[in-house]
Amino acid sequence: MCSVQETSLELNVKTKPATKDCIKCKTAKATVLIRHSTYCNKCFQHVFVGKFRKNVEKSRILSNSAKLNGYGEKVMIGFSGGPSSRTMLQLINEYNEARPHEISKKCAYTEIIVCHIDESVLFNNGSTLSTNSKCSQESTILQVEKIVQKYNYPFIGLYLQDIFNPEVTKSGCYSKVLELAVDDAKMLQLEEDPAISSTEKLLNLLNNISKLTAKEDFVWYLKLCYLIFTARKNGCKRLLLGDCSSRLSIKIISQTSKGRGFSLPLETSGEIDWFEDVIITRPMKDMLSKEIGIYNQLTGLDSIYVPSITSMMHPKASIERLTEDFILRLDKEFPSTVSTIARTGAKLTPSDSIVKENRCIVCLMPYQENNKIWQKRITVMMVPSLQKSEECNRQQSSSNKATSYYDNCKSSNDESTTNVEFMDLLCYACRVNLNVINQRIILPPYVAEGVEDKKSNNRKQMKKQIENYLLCDDDDL
Repeated sequence: MCSVQETSLELNVKTKPATKDCIKCKTAKATVLIRHSTYCNKCFQHVFVGKFRKNVEKSRILSNSAKLNGYGEKVMIGFSGGPSSRTMLQLINEYNEARPHEISKKCAYTEIIVCHIDESVLFNNGSTLSTNSKCSQESTILQVEKIVQKYNYPFIGLYLQDIFNPEVTKSGCYSKVLELAVDDAKMLQLEEDPAISSTEKLLNLLNNISKLTAKEDFVWYLKLCYLIFTARKNGCKRLLLGDCSSRLSIKIISQTSKGRGFSLPLETSGEIDWFEDVIITRPMKDMLSKEIGIYNQLTGLDSIYVPSITSMMHPKASIERLTEDFILRLDKEFPSTVSTIARTGAKLTPSDSIVKENRCIVCLMPYQENNKIWQKRITVMMVPSLQKSEECNRQQSSSNKATSYYDNCKSSNDESTTNVEFMDLLCYACRVNLNVINQRIILPPYVAEGVEDKKSNNRKQMKKQIENYLLCDDDDL
């Protein structure tokens, strides 16, 4: 009886088929598995390109003058050389070439400029970052330029250290930098010293930051600001970034952990007009990194390897690195993890309390007013038992640091100091990042220009408040 029951049970067991059919065409054998869906190669490429074009059509908003003239926009592609931006460049080219044959023979984009920022300085020139990342990197501009030449698009190759040039400002000629010593709570705007190269200034900034999380943030926002200024300088109305769904889901969790929840909807949205004259668009926001890799393999698209400052490091090296390891590991067991996080983040909307004038002078994102008071009320920066000893050591060293600080300054007049609190011009996350500075740092000219603009705006507001009480000149009587 036992043997009969066992055989009957074995006969009722259903086994999964070895191969599946494509869920779209229903005829070809499936070769690609995305989440719980199976596609053949042809249908996968059709669905992949369709999602991209849908995002582009949804985000592309033509101006009135462009509609009248029958032309589209002038855009700039932020091209890192990685798989995602490589795919975006290919699909943008196909979209722009195919559109004149499809819809009234009008190009979507009149001109496409490709911009690449070389980050090799972070791993060379004696930087402490090169020892942390265990790798050295040659300049990537030549490699990227070879890829862009296939499309005959104008190419702009930039170096990250050139963010310290006076041209990378709103005015285009602001020649002051900001020297900051957080321990002394001092801030000076100094004239550019030609003896100090831009490379030395950038390495001074990054090497004097003790936490890799803060270094990653500074590198990213320096690149973002450089791309925005370059797009504005070249008259581009739109900046295309290759952030995919996997990258956005990592940013949503990591930015929340860093205290950037106030600006999170702007930093992860598919399209934002926070910078007014330059719209940032992410047409790859619905594509998984796995989909991008499969598409590049099927179409033979080549990309270059660009390491970050946490490459080849353990997952706990930084918040970004830890979040990436956590989400990618979780996505292997639960394939809907990335899409769920990305779609949830897409539902976020900017707060009604955002004021356009309140822009962080470092990351250019909005900041909440009085966040300095809020930070002191809820943030624990050290163990209470160690707080007294820390304050004693700080008082002992403050007098020595203050004297040496002003001795080393290149300009000591009263006009060089600003009349605004530097910390009040920062968002919460940038304020936290500046708390891990070891020594004095040199911030780029666009930061010093932001402080100067805020100071002039404060003067205008003050004058407007007291204008009814000012005495008139004789000519006005």
